[in-house]
Amino acid sequence: MDESPLVPLIRELLSTRRPLELLALASALIRAAAPDPVTRLKSPRRDPLWLDQVVTGLIDVPCRETTTLLAVLAELLIDDEDLRARCRQHVAARDDMVPAWARRLGDIDVYRAVRMPHVLGDADQLLIGARLIGGHELTCLVYIDHNLTSAATDVLFLQNSIANVLRAADHPDMGVAEMSLADARAWITQGLEHPLIGFGDDSGWLWPALLTWLIRQLPDNGTRYLPPAVDFAQSEDLLDAFFASPSGAPFNACEYRELALELLLDTGTGDPLRWSPTRVEHALAASSYGDTYMPIGTVLNVPEILRAYIPFAHARSGIRAELTAAAIAVVDRMAQSYKREVLERAADWGEDFGADAS
Repeated sequence: MDESPLVPLIRELLSTRRPLELLALASALIRAAAPDPVTRLKSPRRDPLWLDQVVTGLIDVPCRETTTLLAVLAELLIDDEDLRARCRQHVAARDDMVPAWARRLGDIDVYRAVRMPHVLGDADQLLIGARLIGGHELTCLVYIDHNLTSAATDVLFLQNSIANVLRAADHPDMGVAEMSLADARAWITQGLEHPLIGFGDDSGWLWPALLTWLIRQLPDNGTRYLPPAVDFAQSEDLLDAFFASPSGAPFNACEYRELALELLLDTGTGDPLRWSPTRVEHALAASSYGDTYMPIGTVLNVPEILRAYIPFAHARSGIRAELTAAAIAVVDRMAQSYKREVLERAADWGEDFGADAS
């Protein structure tokens, strides 16, 4: 019987004695047959029957390599019970020397979850530590972007212990906080509910099946991420101090206060004291002010307000100068295009944003 084209690849991956290599292959095979997470449609390259054919090909060539991959697929195919059962049936019927970690993949020990919040507050990196039979350590890293409705925007698996990963990831702008396994599951599940996350790119995102399977090994009933409560009184007090300061005094007018309050509350997480480059980019999206009835001169001065306000806010919250400079660099880079778009929109709509084109 002809050898499956996957057999040489599986043999090579098994020779590395690194389970993550074969887990990545299985996850990628499942990903190739899954619906596109952005459009929820199936493209010609994402055909579930294709995966059925792959499994059939593995079944038709009984050997250690195909049995090992079937054992892994039997665990990861959590959304296809029929195909999962076929894999299990043929693994059970064979006596190939499958690595213990693959045959007993379901006995994975997920033992620790850690949250690494960024000092600017608009992102968290969640780390999940797990151990396979045989002592093989895995760490899953999931990036949660709170600027994008707390969506999971990136994921990575490493064949290393979570303790080692944390030591290597030590960074002055990142905190470390233990979290319950149940809360980690709730946060990641919440992050995966949002379709605009880039995981459907043809450039390849290998990990959805492995991540989905991993988080289902965690306890349920955790608490989802809740954005920080907006304190209007605190924001008003902060603006009072800003407009009374030398940097804010030139903007001490009612229309600027209204605009500044909108910038504080409607961008990022709503934290008035922390401004990341991403938050600044969102603030300088001119379309955000399309329905704002303010003098066009006021709207055009958003970059100037940000240049004055961000250093003021960061000085109060103890943000280091390099992060402030990075945020201001985005203001400088986007200022002209922002103003050009505001003027073009005003001309297209025949509006003056409340007159006062100063």
